[in-house]
Amino acid sequence: MVVHYRHNLGQAVSADVHSLKTRNKIGKAKGLLHSLVPRAQCFCFYDTARACIWSSDGADDYETDDFVADLPADFLAACDEDSQYVRRTLKSGRTLLVLPVTGDEGQDLGVLAVVFSRNAGKSSWFNPNMLHTVLAPAVDVIGEALHLQLEGRRNTEMTSAVEKELQLVYEIDEKIHGMSQSHAGLAQLVGQSSRFLNIAYSVLLIPSKRIRVSATHSSWKNVNRKVLDRYLIEQLLPKIEGKRSPVIFEMPAIDGSTVDNRGYQTLVSPLMDHAGNLEGLLAQLGRVNGLPFDDSHRRFMSNIVRKVEYVIERSFDAMTGLMNRGGFEAQLQESWRSLESSDEYHQLIYFDLDNLQLVNDTFGRKAGDEVIMRFARILEEDLPKSAVVSRLTGDDFCILLTYADDEQAMEHARAIRKKGEALRYLEGTKTLQVTISIGITRFSKDSGDESQALTSARMACETAKDHGRDRIEVYDRTNTSIVKRHDDMHLAAQIQQALDGDRFELLAQPISAINSADDRPRFEVLLRMPDDAGSSIPTSAFFSAAERYQMMPQIDRWVVSATLASLREHAVTVAGCHALFSINLSGQSMGDDDILSFIEDEIRESGLPHECIGFEVTESAAVSNLAKAQAFIDALHKRGCHIALDDFGAGLSSFAYLKNFKVDTLKIDGSFIRDITTNRISESMVAAITQVAKVMELDTVAEYVEHDKTRELIRKIGVDFAQGDAIGKPQPLAEVLAALENIEASAG
Repeated sequence: MVVHYRHNLGQAVSADVHSLKTRNKIGKAKGLLHSLVPRAQCFCFYDTARACIWSSDGADDYETDDFVADLPADFLAACDEDSQYVRRTLKSGRTLLVLPVTGDEGQDLGVLAVVFSRNAGKSSWFNPNMLHTVLAPAVDVIGEALHLQLEGRRNTEMTSAVEKELQLVYEIDEKIHGMSQSHAGLAQLVGQSSRFLNIAYSVLLIPSKRIRVSATHSSWKNVNRKVLDRYLIEQLLPKIEGKRSPVIFEMPAIDGSTVDNRGYQTLVSPLMDHAGNLEGLLAQLGRVNGLPFDDSHRRFMSNIVRKVEYVIERSFDAMTGLMNRGGFEAQLQESWRSLESSDEYHQLIYFDLDNLQLVNDTFGRKAGDEVIMRFARILEEDLPKSAVVSRLTGDDFCILLTYADDEQAMEHARAIRKKGEALRYLEGTKTLQVTISIGITRFSKDSGDESQALTSARMACETAKDHGRDRIEVYDRTNTSIVKRHDDMHLAAQIQQALDGDRFELLAQPISAINSADDRPRFEVLLRMPDDAGSSIPTSAFFSAAERYQMMPQIDRWVVSATLASLREHAVTVAGCHALFSINLSGQSMGDDDILSFIEDEIRESGLPHECIGFEVTESAAVSNLAKAQAFIDALHKRGCHIALDDFGAGLSSFAYLKNFKVDTLKIDGSFIRDITTNRISESMVAAITQVAKVMELDTVAEYVEHDKTRELIRKIGVDFAQGDAIGKPQPLAEVLAALENIEASAG
């Protein structure tokens, strides 16, 4: 016979193993019982289900079994008020004495039946009260043993259930921490918790974030889940306001929302945002087995809800409530996988608030945050149900329109740009209009993965900013501006790899005296970056990408450090022949507050004389950072470094600014040198620059001297030095230094 027990976790356990353990426990009391009542024929113990699980003689006694089985749970209530046992004479003439066995707290643990032989009840020695008194201590011992066994069994079952529960929580935790897709993580949590609790319908609802994730048991496939969701939001969500733990509700039957038109229990867990405000719920509607929820289920769902909140916090922007970049990229990946053919595509609309920084600078960051919030609400208004909106970075946003054509994307972008005209910030008498630059790209299998699509949309948006802002640009692979930006983006990645791996190459090009008695060796240090095939990437493309992505300060530091390290290995030779090596510095480095101290530290560590080291700064960079350029040039000039103003004459006010800088040399802009032999205006400009330089006692250098005819003409004009292929082509710096070593050795 198998009897099933059910503990407070709702788990069924077979009584077979329990009966065996109980039989062993009570069997140990057999000798004690017979010593107390030696005239008893047999002792039998029955559990709470009135099943005989132990008999002192091991024989079946159906008559006694039937009598005990018919006893009500409160069989003592029918006896005298003070009665503590039941005495009966069976049909066989045997006398039966039944004593309840209880635990410390009075709970029913079973009954002990003492069987006496026929007519024993009529004997003078048979005194039920005395027998009860004699057996009471033994019954207490049996009760204590059974109580401890029961508690142990319950604790074991409880521990097993909790271990199973925790194991599931740990498994889910590992899965969601390893997932990049936010929706996949939420689906895991909803599905796993639903299966663990045997739920008919589980649903996660966060209206403000447009999140709905559900799991449905096969028996509920025909239930109207929209009706249920509406009831949860409208009726139960307000009732859990202020709650911090799961709540059990008795949900009434709703038309079309149940299987058999009956109500059922619902376990509703509140979801909080980062500020502790209620933003949604995770509901477990009805258990498939029909059993009620209990505290263990509430505890389990409390753990699950914390995991849900973690995934949401990781996937959504705290300020606007919109999906963040990580969550959006995961959504893009899922959307890309949903495309089944090249004929299907989505649309990406990328937004950038043009002058948000001006709002921050003028009115403060709080004002900028207000503009961001207002724009987020604009994006959410009239957002199609199949669309997803994200705040990617501070002032960058993006919308994914699934299965939308080009016209729908453009129409939606124009509508948002029109609404964006209301993004005017007003404070007192001050007002600022915030405009929006928008980029659109088609997102298909042919256009690359989700990362490429987002990059294309951003490039279209940046092109809109380049073309005047407050406009819409559609990504077009034939658009030269977009192509240039795309090339720069890929080059920037290569530049970073070159910086990290010291893959740049340093060259040195000689500068020769043509009208000067100063014949010290002079060189300009040049930088080249090889591509994967070993060929040099054109410098114009290389520096365009570096400047666009603000990488020039890193490059300049690398050049300074690498050049001085190479010169240090030949310090004696370089100092002995008074050679001058000039290093180019960009305009971006002029804005670097720490560049001067960095250069001074590098020179000091190299041990080289300052007069052997020069720096070239373009005229445009110096003028755009006038105050910093003046301080930088003055500081290095005082220490003895040679300073050259590069590309001189290209600006409209070159001569006006010249008096502001304490430089040693003017390097005439190459545009005048390239055509000087055929263009009288270029010749006149070079002559004028040379004349002014002589008045200011500055040297002049002509770059891009490619022919002997050019060299001869600039010599006649009075230019002091020449540089170009006609003078000497760039050579690896290491080879130039080795050649200097040989010259010095020969001279010695």
